[in-house]
Amino acid sequence: MYPSGRWDGFWVQRGWGRQAMTPFTLSFAEDRITGSGRDVIGRFTFSGEYDSTTGNVRMVKQYIGKHQVLYIGQPDGEGSIQGTWHLFGDSGPFLLRPMIQRPTGDEPIQAIG
Repeated sequence: MYPSGRWDGFWVQRGWGRQAMTPFTLSFAEDRITGSGRDVIGRFTFSGEYDSTTGNVRMVKQYIGKHQVLYIGQPDGEGSIQGTWHLFGDSGPFLLRPMIQRPTGDEPIQAIG
């Protein structure tokens, strides 16, 4: 359902505004999610699960040496995951999207047909 590899995205919180997550990794296998990355708060890991039928996601973002944030999301219809994060009674929106490898122009031409 979701591709393993490099992803990017953002979360939004009152007082912090929209905060980007620099490219991070997510791996999807056997309904489990793992990953790691960095944002304005610091380095983090992701661990959780997804439903391969519905695409619904539930995972914990663990900041190294700091707090955890619960992410609950669903597919947005375009390959990304949108949802709500939860932390100490606070919550806000997030969006995670797979990074698409864009052509560089040096790729070989593929024959059609």
